[in-house]
Amino acid sequence: MAAPPLERRREADIFTFLVRFLTYCQELAFPLNIQPKNNRVDAVATGKPHLRGEQPGVETPMDLHHLEHFLAVVEQRTFTRAAAKVLRTQSAVSQSIKKLEDELGASLFVRDGHDVFLTDAGRRLVQHARNLVRLRDQALSELSDVRRLGEDSLSIAAQETAALYLLPGPLIEYLRRFKTVRVGVYRASLSDIPLQVLDRQVDLGFVSEEPELHSLQSTQIRTDRMILIASPRHPIAKRRNVRIRDLGNEEFVIHHQCASTMKSILRLFDEHRTAFKAVAQLWSFENVKDFVRQDVGLAIVPGITVARELQERSVVRVPVDELNIPRKTLMVFRNRRDLSDATRGFISLLRSGSWAERPILGSARPTRAGRVPIAS
Repeated sequence: MAAPPLERRREADIFTFLVRFLTYCQELAFPLNIQPKNNRVDAVATGKPHLRGEQPGVETPMDLHHLEHFLAVVEQRTFTRAAAKVLRTQSAVSQSIKKLEDELGASLFVRDGHDVFLTDAGRRLVQHARNLVRLRDQALSELSDVRRLGEDSLSIAAQETAALYLLPGPLIEYLRRFKTVRVGVYRASLSDIPLQVLDRQVDLGFVSEEPELHSLQSTQIRTDRMILIASPRHPIAKRRNVRIRDLGNEEFVIHHQCASTMKSILRLFDEHRTAFKAVAQLWSFENVKDFVRQDVGLAIVPGITVARELQERSVVRVPVDELNIPRKTLMVFRNRRDLSDATRGFISLLRSGSWAERPILGSARPTRAGRVPIAS
C-alpha cells in the first residue's frame, strides 16, 4: 500500500534534513583538521552512508554524547558541576573530553585549579557542537513525528507511589478523552527517571525532587504527608495524643526503597532521642500494609498509599503532631517543542486537576524494577 501523501512528504523532509546534518558533519571536520582514527562509516553530501574504501569521504567519529559533555563543561566551568548536570561521574566526563580531544587532535580546555578555560580550538568548537546537538534533537523530534502518523503513544516512568496510587485516576480520564493513544507506565527508580526522560526512553517521569538537568521542565502535581498507621487491634490505635517519644518501644515495618524518606524519619526520631526499631524491610507498600494488618508492627507511609484502607478501616491513622514530613510528586518532561500531542494532552490534564484519584484495588505482586505496565 502506498504511503499517504502527508507521510511521503514527512519522509522526504526527514531525508532532506539528514542530508543537511551529515553535510554539516563534513564541514565541521575540515576547519578543525579532524584525522580519522577508526573504520567508522563515511558520510558524503548525498546523505547515503558507505563503508570506507567504497567512495571518498570524510569520517565524523565524534560521539554526540561527548559534545554534550563538552558543552556542559563550557557552561559550568568545572568538571564537577558539569558531571552533576549531565548525571554522570566526574571521571566519566573527563574521559569523554579526553576522547574528544584525541579524536580532534587538539586540547579543548586549559585547567587552572578547579576552573577550566577554553583553548582556541575549544572556542571554535563551541558553536559547531551546539549546532550538532540542536540538529540531532530536531532530527529525533521530526522522526518521532513520522512514527506518530500511524499511532500515537505515551510512555511514563514512575516510582511505586505514583505508578500505583497517583496515576490510575488521571490515566483513566486521559484514555476516555484520547481513545487512540496507547499508554505505557514503567516502574523505575527515582534516580533513573530524569535521565530516562532526557534520553527519550520515556515521554514523562514522576519524581520527588526538582531535576537538576537544565533540559528538563517540571511541575508539581501533589504534596502528600507521611502518616503513622496501625492495625485497629493495636493498643496505640485507640490513643488520641501520641508523641514521637511514645514510639520508642514500638516495632516498625518499613519500605526498603524509600531511602530519602527513611533518613527524614530517622532524623526526626533522633531529634526526640527516641529509638526506631525496624523489624521488617519489605518490597512494596502493599506488603507493608499487609504486615500492619497482621499486627507485625506500625508503619509510617505516604497518605496516598492507604486512602482505601483508611476508608475501610482495615488500618487506622494514629495522629502524631511532630510527624510533619511532606512528600512532593513532580512531573518532569522535556522542552515543549519536543513533546508530542499525546504528551501535551496528558500534561494539560494533570495540571487542570480534572480527574479523580483512583487507588488500585487488590494487592500488587512484587516485581523487579524495570518495564512493568501499570495495573488498572
